[in-house]
Amino acid sequence: MDTLYTSAIHGFNRHVAGANGISSGIAGALDQDGVLSLIVVLGGSLSLVALVFAFITYSLFSDLRSLAGTTLMNLLAALFMVQLLFIVGVGGVQDPELCISLGLSLQYLRVSVVCWLAAMCHHLYATVASVPCRDDPPTYLKYSVFAWGAPLITLVAAIHIQTKESSDLWNIKDLTPFNCWFLGSQATVYTYGLPIVLLLLISGYYLLKAAIVARYTCSMQLDVKQREKMKRRRALQLVLFLKICLTIGLIAGCGIASRVLRVPVLWAIFCTGHSLQGLAVALSVACNCRVLNVYARKPKQSKQQIAKSSSMQLLAPHPDPV
Repeated sequence: MDTLYTSAIHGFNRHVAGANGISSGIAGALDQDGVLSLIVVLGGSLSLVALVFAFITYSLFSDLRSLAGTTLMNLLAALFMVQLLFIVGVGGVQDPELCISLGLSLQYLRVSVVCWLAAMCHHLYATVASVPCRDDPPTYLKYSVFAWGAPLITLVAAIHIQTKESSDLWNIKDLTPFNCWFLGSQATVYTYGLPIVLLLLISGYYLLKAAIVARYTCSMQLDVKQREKMKRRRALQLVLFLKICLTIGLIAGCGIASRVLRVPVLWAIFCTGHSLQGLAVALSVACNCRVLNVYARKPKQSKQQIAKSSSMQLLAPHPDPV
């Protein structure tokens, strides 16, 4: 039965090949049997579950609710919304208002994710370099204004470029072949690709500075065991941040290339990688040594608290009968 959801919003029963799009190449070759859509839905669902698990982990334990943990929770929240909207666009969106809203929302959230990543790298450098007031509330406020506010600038520019590129903001003829996950080619390159490259370069710059400072501070440590412990800890932090940067950067680059070059193979790689990036990031941040140590330490603390409360109850006098 043809419903509003299938025909007006997603148009699952419409297989129209566009002349200037990639619908005939990708939708016909890869998405004809729904294989790519199935991969996106399954991978995106796993990513959503993993992101929720990682977010709950960092919000549950007080040891992880530092400024570094709070910035990471914001990144996970933004990435969760990206994965959710990515699943919404599976199969294509036929309604112009929904299509443009989906494309603009995804672009804003994707830039916001990389902004939070840059803020995390800056805080890592500030922590390694022992910058004063690095964990004060005003610092988190600055990060929030930057990570949630800066993407608005790119969003306004994207609306302007998209309107000029398609002569009408609501013209979605060139967007529907890409499931409305991207705006026009010019808007994608100038208001998404360039900001992502700049933010990733900034993140890499702070990671490089953090690595140099960490090596210098570790070399000044006289105790051999303490020096090796510091080296391992800083190395794990730097590798974790580097993996997140590479994961998000490679997937974003593949998406931009597939949008501009219209290569079906790149599009398939992007869809698969994008659907699984939330899972990769969540497992990286939730399964590191520090989080696992917190999990291992909590049962011991709870047992001690139970034993302590039981002994105090034995010492307490019995209540008077009513």
